[in-house]
Amino acid sequence: MEVGFGTLLEQKQTLSQSQIQSLEILAMDSIELSRMLHDEYLENPILEYTGTEPGPVKTQELSGEYAGTPFYQHGEDLNEKNDGNIPDQERDTVKTYILWQLDRSRFSEKEWAAMEYMTDCLEDSGFFTTPIPEVAAACGISEEEAGRCLEELRQLEPYGIFAQDLKHCLLKQIQVLGLEGTELWDVVDGYLEAVAAGKISEISRGLKMTTAKVRKCISQIAELNPRPLAGFGTEKASYIVPDIILHKEDGEWYGELNDSWMEDYKINDYYLKMMKESESEELVRYFKDKLERVRFLMSSIEQRRQTVMAIVNLIIERQKPFLEGKAPLAPMTMSDAAETLGIHPSTVSRAVRGKYLQYPSGSIFMKSLFTASAGKEEGVSAMGVKQCLKELIESENREKPFSDKELAEKLEEKGIRVSRRSVAKYREEMGIKGSFERRM
Repeated sequence: MEVGFGTLLEQKQTLSQSQIQSLEILAMDSIELSRMLHDEYLENPILEYTGTEPGPVKTQELSGEYAGTPFYQHGEDLNEKNDGNIPDQERDTVKTYILWQLDRSRFSEKEWAAMEYMTDCLEDSGFFTTPIPEVAAACGISEEEAGRCLEELRQLEPYGIFAQDLKHCLLKQIQVLGLEGTELWDVVDGYLEAVAAGKISEISRGLKMTTAKVRKCISQIAELNPRPLAGFGTEKASYIVPDIILHKEDGEWYGELNDSWMEDYKINDYYLKMMKESESEELVRYFKDKLERVRFLMSSIEQRRQTVMAIVNLIIERQKPFLEGKAPLAPMTMSDAAETLGIHPSTVSRAVRGKYLQYPSGSIFMKSLFTASAGKEEGVSAMGVKQCLKELIESENREKPFSDKELAEKLEEKGIRVSRRSVAKYREEMGIKGSFERRM
């Protein structure tokens, strides 16, 4: 065996602590941002607060079925129904349940803090998409340690939690069932998109399986949980306020951040003057550090404002018919928005995470405004398909209701090409029964 030395040149992108903090500020909703600034005000003499009650004001109240769910209704003004706050799901129960499964004595303080941090970063679905380098930098541990902590979390219930995507979520559940390496595993591992598209023959040819076995695997996949945290119960309701408010004036839509309370935070002139006049180097250095911290926060908050408003203006441009109650959501993914705005998709994801948008017809989760095209035709969202289905079913002959196949054909006549299987899925999601049960 020959042993020698060599030089390896490679590029590696790393995030500084300030970049990590800027990303965290971008992902904050109004209440989190208010709390962060208030905590900074209590600790930083350079930051002055001139208001009376820190934080955003109360706005609308919606029932649980609307919180986080996009909707539109023709000719109905919902303003008179909404007055108060929007109840939001309490995440502490989820965090407590996850960490309860771990033996804290097995981990160092930094590792435990890292796992708490990663739990806070969980998406509503239960997936974990925060980059490991970001976790390591934020928690002051190595990437290897962060990776080990993440693997520990991926072993917990509900199985599939902390997976990076749907495929790995399902593979974890299959592994727990003791079916790793089986035909079911191979179908999920290599042909999940084909399963979603109903391309049974493609899977059959690729894995040299009979169509009957493929159908059996698809049936087993349907029994797995694609969203580990979906429907996770909570013990109490908390309240949130919309981060963005849209209004219409003279036929034009305008958007604004619900952050007028930010004007109450200023740099304290008294301590600034003290810093300039003091002869103590230690005192000057202390105030300079605090001043630099305030400037960094204000700069990051302004960058957050610009990014969020750029996305809001794009939403207004693309979703005007929806906002006016004239049509369902038009297809627009976060990748589409990122490409249009010249930013990374992860930036869009952070900017809309946990934020609510209020418009004349109600308040909705910003993330819900992003939806992919449904079926084989561009330009029609899943919400649009559901609306067309609802209209077709409402107009059908009650003595001879449309089957899912007939509904698919009716949709194709309207230029919407979706499979019978997709029609059944959308119908079930809307709580509409099958043709036999709808017959009078």
